[in-house]
Amino acid sequence: MLGTIRFHFLGIVAVVSSLVFHPAHRQNVPSDQCATGVHAIISRGQAGDGETGWDPLNVMVSLQNLILEQIPGSTSLGLPYQYGAQDKFVAVHDGAQLLQNYVTSYLASCPESKVVVVGYSLGACLTMDAICGTSSVGLNPVAALNSTYASSVVGVIVYGDETFIPEQSWNVGTCEIGLGIFPRLDPGSCEPFASSIQSYCDIGDNQCCSPLPLDNNAAHHAYMAKYNQGVVDFIRTRL
Repeated sequence: MLGTIRFHFLGIVAVVSSLVFHPAHRQNVPSDQCATGVHAIISRGQAGDGETGWDPLNVMVSLQNLILEQIPGSTSLGLPYQYGAQDKFVAVHDGAQLLQNYVTSYLASCPESKVVVVGYSLGACLTMDAICGTSSVGLNPVAALNSTYASSVVGVIVYGDETFIPEQSWNVGTCEIGLGIFPRLDPGSCEPFASSIQSYCDIGDNQCCSPLPLDNNAAHHAYMAKYNQGVVDFIRTRL
């Protein structure tokens, strides 16, 4: 895809039947490939029933395309976490640590670049845990990303985050009183990155807001069409 760095991760093995991967744990980039716009690291949602093959962007490819088209000099990749793992708690924990490693190693390679981290559904949980640390009952603990990275991580975008809680300055969407399945107990740990965070959660998303209405969780699948352009506009303001 035009403008996208195509990284070839040595040691990545895709086991098609189970969607379990063994990714490289760092992202070291040659200086001539450092983003002059933003570098977007995107964490997709959990694999659906019957899904096969390695697809680290899935429906999030639409947001990636807008970022690359509308913010010149940008690069992106899909985080190769275990989105097909049967144990979602392991996937969130390991994915959060992997995301932290990708952010810190990328910025070590490209200290002048700006980074945006994006997550949807299961990917949203690991993204918020990577930035804020874990404070939800039931999720395996991860320490917060060091606040020294707050000036380089200019966007933290999540759709349908199961750690959602209401009345936060970074909340976007129509959910005002609902809670995620694993509500975040210490939102204060997000404060160093607060100006960069946008957490999109709408009424009708049974995973981030509430079990009602009973409409097959329709809102959880509508964020891309509804909010992608607003996300790109927000990232532009952060630059």
